[in-house]
Amino acid sequence: MSDEVAVFTHEKFRMWLRSDGVVELTWTPHVPSGLEDAVAAIEAMSGLTGGRAAPLLVHTTDAGPQDRAARMEFVRRQEIVSAVALLVGNPLSRMMATFFINVSRPEVPTRLFDDADAAAEWLRSRLV
Repeated sequence: MSDEVAVFTHEKFRMWLRSDGVVELTWTPHVPSGLEDAVAAIEAMSGLTGGRAAPLLVHTTDAGPQDRAARMEFVRRQEIVSAVALLVGNPLSRMMATFFINVSRPEVPTRLFDDADAAAEWLRSRLV
């Protein structure tokens, strides 16, 4: 990917800082994630951005289930994100992303997108 500035690879996800300032996250397909994975993702993002809040693009299409502790950790640590775009590509990922938004009620702007380019454009408008 030509727009990667820095990359962090974990057994359950891959995260990179793009040249436009957006952080992008892809989960290993169909693998469940828990609190330890959420903490690792938060630490990776903080490392990639030097601790400053940044917009985050999350690919949810093939993501596995996430336990409650992981979801709550992402909600608790919202200071690392300025906005979140959840990229959905099928009815199941849309349902899971909608559930996350409705249950967690994030304090930062959070939207669902079917198109990665539209998601990135929306996130770039929320750079801090």
